[in-house]
Amino acid sequence: MKPSVYRASLLLLALMFLSLGCTRKEKPVLRVGTNPEYPPFSYLLGEQPTGIEIEIAQRVAEKMKMEIKFVTMDFEQLFSSLASDKIDMAISSVTITPERSKLYDFSIPYSVTNQVLIARQDSQIKIDKFEDLGKYVIGSLMGTTGHTYLDENLIDKDLMSKTNLKLYSTDIESTGDLLSGKLDLVIIDEGAAKGYAKQRPIKIAFTIPTNEQYGIVMQKGKALNEKINKALKELIDSGEVAAIIKNYMK
Repeated sequence: MKPSVYRASLLLLALMFLSLGCTRKEKPVLRVGTNPEYPPFSYLLGEQPTGIEIEIAQRVAEKMKMEIKFVTMDFEQLFSSLASDKIDMAISSVTITPERSKLYDFSIPYSVTNQVLIARQDSQIKIDKFEDLGKYVIGSLMGTTGHTYLDENLIDKDLMSKTNLKLYSTDIESTGDLLSGKLDLVIIDEGAAKGYAKQRPIKIAFTIPTNEQYGIVMQKGKALNEKINKALKELIDSGEVAAIIKNYMK
């Protein structure tokens, strides 16, 4: 082969590879919102989100053949971020409720929980019945089902003063005030409470059997929702979700 022909052939091959590289489609990105303050469901290990829900989201993205991008934020911001299309889904121990379902789509449930009241490990507080809670100063994450439950079942029934319910934007703040003595109790999801109890000197003082279901939250009517739900269902049916939960709940 003549040198000029050889060089032309190499140039042609190079252009072909370049063309293939330019036309190859990148994987679409699944934007996932989470509030990483709920060990073992979602928490930070260094700067990286990890936990039960993080692994579930990663497996969902894999099944959908999508890259995943986690966006961390306060709990209440999850809903506004969905509404403003900043994220595609939120997975952060969000309870499926009729009120939320009017505004957002939910996946099938992947876990269940109860509400619990946590106290300092050395606390002498003894709660015999739910109504006893009304005399204590209780912290709650704003906008959660725990917050709503105390509002509807204690404050609205005049069994608790409004001033006894202190609202927070993060559980880190509320548990910090609990440990410093500013609060008597904090209402929180049972799974998160068990996670905190492994890290801090706290204990579960009372359980409210609310039997809530966690689901992935999505924008209302978005085409992507069916694919997310299908991927999650496959993970549940295969036993992968149960295995992830069991691994973190050891």
